[in-house]
Amino acid sequence: MKQYNICSAFSPATSFLRCWIPANLSPCTHSPQLEVFQHRRHWKHQSRHLGIMNSVADKDDVQINGAGGAETGPTCSELEIEQKFSIPDVQTARKMKQTLTSFGFKISRNEEFVDWYFDLAAPHWHFSLNDCWFRYREKKIKITNNWGWRGTWQVKRGKRDEHGSDGMTVYEELQGKDAMEFILQSVLATTSESDIEPPTSSFGSQYDGYDVPYLPGADILVPFARLETLRTSYEAENDGEFSTLKVDIDKTGFGYMVGEVEAVLNDVPGEKVQVESAKENIRKLVKLITSDVETDKSTVAIGKLEYFLIDNKRDHYDACVKSGVLMN
Repeated sequence: MKQYNICSAFSPATSFLRCWIPANLSPCTHSPQLEVFQHRRHWKHQSRHLGIMNSVADKDDVQINGAGGAETGPTCSELEIEQKFSIPDVQTARKMKQTLTSFGFKISRNEEFVDWYFDLAAPHWHFSLNDCWFRYREKKIKITNNWGWRGTWQVKRGKRDEHGSDGMTVYEELQGKDAMEFILQSVLATTSESDIEPPTSSFGSQYDGYDVPYLPGADILVPFARLETLRTSYEAENDGEFSTLKVDIDKTGFGYMVGEVEAVLNDVPGEKVQVESAKENIRKLVKLITSDVETDKSTVAIGKLEYFLIDNKRDHYDACVKSGVLMN
């Protein structure tokens, strides 16, 4: 009979959930298998640290660095090249899935996750107005017959000279320990040049019932968006021109659907040819996916966060458009 250790983990749906970690689980050199969760309950105006109890991992193998901060193994910067496409309704999504199947794609993963986005308090959105996005992503995971949530900090930095007018974007992406270090360094550099004070009260009723992710040392950051997403990912079964691409079809908790085709490359200087080749393949696949469906191909598809800002944080969205980060 398998033995399990209990860990306390944040649940986006219920604010608190228990998850089970196999007692014989040991850290893997290249992938984080243990996670520590640390959140701040602002509606109670107090800090509460939720961590793994009776962890069997050696403390030298796992470094605890705040929310979602059990990071093992080295991480490196990656380039995420992607183009989104519109999905106006469920029927269109079905047609697109059939098209993907006809081109040799199969479902590689179904995921449920929650993204928290952070910046300085309004109207000082210093980071997002510079196309730099701080995100905490929590994924729903299953261990045997039980469910829990595993989170990690992420950073996306736009390479604006690589963005295209057709919605093609290129972002440098950091995860885990690298992301946390970058966030802390960025916050320190920004606060040393300004007189912005950390928030001293609740973030607002929209986050009541949720534990807001917290990174020690980055107290000045506040959440401006929380997005729940169901994602279905597709990858090509055979080697070919699209074998390095992944297709995601997302549906948010507020009903918005959007798709994206992406390629992930190692961020190595001088790889311009590889980036341009990926862009060409992405554009070609997006055209194939949308060729048999009725969508307005003259407009650029709107991403989940952009759609949320338009509906809920219009002042933030307008500021991003004015700064050139988002297209109107």
